[in-house]
Amino acid sequence: ASEPGGAAGGTASFCAGADLRGGLQAGAALPGASDAERSFAMYEPFLGLLDLQVPVVAAVNGHAVGGGFGMAMLADVRIVSKEARVGANFCRLGLAPGMAISYTLPRLVGEQRALEMMLGGALLSGDEAAAAGWALKAVPSAEVLPAARALAERIARNAPMAVRETLRLSRGEKAAECRRRAREEAAAQAASAHTSDAQEGIAALLEKRMPVFRGK
Repeated sequence: ASEPGGAAGGTASFCAGADLRGGLQAGAALPGASDAERSFAMYEPFLGLLDLQVPVVAAVNGHAVGGGFGMAMLADVRIVSKEARVGANFCRLGLAPGMAISYTLPRLVGEQRALEMMLGGALLSGDEAAAAGWALKAVPSAEVLPAARALAERIARNAPMAVRETLRLSRGEKAAECRRRAREEAAAQAASAHTSDAQEGIAALLEKRMPVFRGK
């Protein structure tokens, strides 16, 4: 089949990342696994989007933050809500990134803008994300899913084999590179999760206050 796939979230959030109230790796219960392996296990199921042999159009109809921001970048095309806020807030939490963000984000917005977003931790509006090249376009929230469906239907009208080959050539080594980078990030994220800065960053987020980092 060549009909494009899709990914969409709720109207408030496309995906707001991990639920930090239960601990960073709470969803990756692997007895005997290292912290790095558990970190990678959180992200690995989503990396399967890269194996689909159909175009994946993400309807980002709400906030996409942290891991959710990274998941959206595993799609081939993103259409984002003007009302959404998107970004990589890992450094603001005292954590190294995950979901291969350090690989996918520079490919979309360029190295300097990617570093600004990752290191600065600012969240972009939908319009800003589209202007930066992160999304194909930004539309009002109610129009996100119809716009994504319209694009998917337009793609589906084209020759299936040509679509698959074009997609394969366009992706190149993205799947392998994302998995390799996600493993590297998982090791770094697991190490950073044990720092005092990470404890402070997560506590500050949950308590809705500014963190005070001490480089420990």
